[in-house]
Amino acid sequence: MIGPTRLAGLLVRARLRSFRNGLRGRARGPVLVATAALLIALAYVGLFAQSFAVVVATVGPREQVAALSLVAGLLALASWAAKAASNEALRAGSPENEFLLTRPVTLAGLVAGRGIADAVTDPMGALFLFPVLFAASLVWRLPAAAWALAAAISAVVQLGTSVTAYAAQVAIVRLVPAPRRRAAWVSMRLLSALALAGLWAIGTSVLRAPAELAVRLAGPARWLPFTPGGLIAAPLGAWAAGEPARAAGAFGWLAFASLAAMAAAVAVARGSGLGGWEEAGASWAEAAAVPARAGSITAGNKDLRLIVRDRTQLLVLIAMPGIFVGVQIFGAAGWTWSTSTLARVSCLSYSLALYMATMGPLTHMQAERRAFWILRTVPVALGRLLAAKARAWAVIVGAVAAVTFTALAFLMPPTPWPSLVGAGLLVTGGAAAMSFLAVAMASGGADLSDDQSPAVGPATIYAFLLVGGLYNLVLTGDGPTRAAGLVLYLFTLAAYWRDGVARAEICFDAEAVRMPRLRLADGATLALVLALASRGVARGATAARGDPRAVAVVGALGLALRVALALVGVRLLRRAGGRRALSLAGWGAALALGAGAGALVVFLAPASATRTWPPPVWLAAGLAAVCEEIVWRGVLQSAVERAMAGRLGPARGRAVACLASTAVGTATLALLGGLSGVALAAQVVAAAARGLTGGLSGALTARLAMLVTTLTWGVFP
Repeated sequence: MIGPTRLAGLLVRARLRSFRNGLRGRARGPVLVATAALLIALAYVGLFAQSFAVVVATVGPREQVAALSLVAGLLALASWAAKAASNEALRAGSPENEFLLTRPVTLAGLVAGRGIADAVTDPMGALFLFPVLFAASLVWRLPAAAWALAAAISAVVQLGTSVTAYAAQVAIVRLVPAPRRRAAWVSMRLLSALALAGLWAIGTSVLRAPAELAVRLAGPARWLPFTPGGLIAAPLGAWAAGEPARAAGAFGWLAFASLAAMAAAVAVARGSGLGGWEEAGASWAEAAAVPARAGSITAGNKDLRLIVRDRTQLLVLIAMPGIFVGVQIFGAAGWTWSTSTLARVSCLSYSLALYMATMGPLTHMQAERRAFWILRTVPVALGRLLAAKARAWAVIVGAVAAVTFTALAFLMPPTPWPSLVGAGLLVTGGAAAMSFLAVAMASGGADLSDDQSPAVGPATIYAFLLVGGLYNLVLTGDGPTRAAGLVLYLFTLAAYWRDGVARAEICFDAEAVRMPRLRLADGATLALVLALASRGVARGATAARGDPRAVAVVGALGLALRVALALVGVRLLRRAGGRRALSLAGWGAALALGAGAGALVVFLAPASATRTWPPPVWLAAGLAAVCEEIVWRGVLQSAVERAMAGRLGPARGRAVACLASTAVGTATLALLGGLSGVALAAQVVAAAARGLTGGLSGALTARLAMLVTTLTWGVFP
């Protein structure tokens, strides 16, 4: 018989070795996850340290410990609820569970062993409790030994939350009958959503108004030490009060409480026996006795029928977006602030629809990964089937956005009806378009050749939220900004749709899926991020109000963003291959084209526009031009050429690519508010040079030649 300690050691070694192999392999997923986790943890430390410093400067020691107890308790509750609501630890079918089912492992030993392994190998499970405790120790100026104490507290809390969450899962499977078990899991997920929403509300309150929250804790400071959060914060609070002995005793009580929770979880698991393990998550255990009549099923309503039948997914689709947006209204931001202007009402309504699109059409490939081969065998074009699916979702998501916007419009201050109607059309159209984008991105990121990997991974979800979230800048801009933003988004949607349909056709072919290629969606995403990130930097420079240091910092930030995007573009180009070296005639043509265009601009420029530019401006302008050309002409125009060459031919494909990159670059300049004749000429010259020479070097040469010519005569392009 494998005991809990030995099982925990096996799990720890297996998980650490798997993570190490992931870091060494070619896949960048584990590296990105580890980097993101580290950056988020550092951000937690900085944000909470800044807010907690305000609390320490405002109230006394008892209220300080109460504030830390409140945050730590909510973190522990949210961690427990999220883990208890997920029955992955008991779900049959996962490789680890299938392996353990064939080994002499008791259910009690499994619960204890997994809890110990989680405390060592799962820092994400505690929702970054250690960074919060570490930030508090920094603000209290505790010695380095307190950092080790904070790590020990985090591990002990992780042990307690893990074993009790597993015990809750076992109890549900053992005590709740199979026909009602799905409702129990739905209730647990609702509890998890409410806990996370409460954590979000309190967390944003701590960050926005820490002093006000600390003053409100004067009354609850009497009973908060007796809560689980009080047990977590007590050791560091006692150390901050100058009582190390009491800190050691408080940590002992916390460890005793965690061990008691572990003993209770083991008792629950031992009492449940095999009934809480072997039948957990089996497909036949929670099946309905008599399936309902399906009626007429089409490619459009198939997803909707599946979600209506699955109560858990229905809850995720309807309740969770409402919970998070409701917390934003009533807790974090406030009802008055959220409905004070038309732009905020538009963003709020669109955000609700975006959350729904994330939880609905974006996960369609995950829901039908076992049956997607049926769509591949139907004698209908796959693009038409996916379009029918997207139209069905667009009607629902767009209707939710329209109803939400209409309801909130009655509660905000009076607004001219043309502006109101225009904003409503933008919100509804954007929500419907996000449904098409969700279907396209899920299809474009699906890899159904590997049963062990999810059909829709975290990278696809984060990319969709990034692209969809940036649409808020279109909702809050003026007329020209909205027009330029809509051009970029329509191009991005078309690019993702084309690549998504093409990827869905080969999603069962492992070799074809893993073949490196330059996608049109990659260029569209880089161009969109460059445009909207540059707009944010430009608005930051405007907010600096002429302060030289602030303007320099904002300019350096904008340049760093361009360099980062250019590095991503270079990596994409190297992965795709197919680089072409320019001939001597190509270099000469590009140089002549850029210099000639620059001379024409100088000739037509008014005398008042000329001035002497310092050398740092030359260097910054040259580096920014190189980075922009890598995105626009290197990735975007090259991707359009490859996509259009097979359909229109090489010559027409180059012409279409020139027009597309020029339009995207012009829309970017319009978003920045820097669209001028000189800048437009630079776009046309670079795109033409790329099309004539067939290489990125030609576009770079022409753009830099025009830049040097204009700056020499004092005209900034």
